[in-house]
Amino acid sequence: MSLVVFRSKAAGEIFMFAETARRIFEIIGRAEAPRGVIAAAQVADALRRLVAAVEQEKSDIKTARAAAEQNERRGSDEPAPAPITLAQRAFPLIEMLRAAEKKKADVTWGV
Repeated sequence: MSLVVFRSKAAGEIFMFAETARRIFEIIGRAEAPRGVIAAAQVADALRRLVAAVEQEKSDIKTARAAAEQNERRGSDEPAPAPITLAQRAFPLIEMLRAAEKKKADVTWGV
């Protein structure tokens, strides 16, 4: 699986690299599979889990930045470039899940 395509009647298609999709499946409690569905009744829970993971990562990054700034003031280590975050990668899917929740639509995925 190199690309995963998420679809919903509530939003347009989203293409995601398999590595990112694997992480998202783990967060929302889904087994990695070539095809699957998040039923309309399960969308709210998947959205809640994904948003919680994004918020946790934001908190972790804020803590890491504070530590890095402290080290920088002490003159040790060069600042590392900012990585692409889960929030950036998951944003389109979060928006799709929000739209699916409003319209009571399923979200499917496949290759």
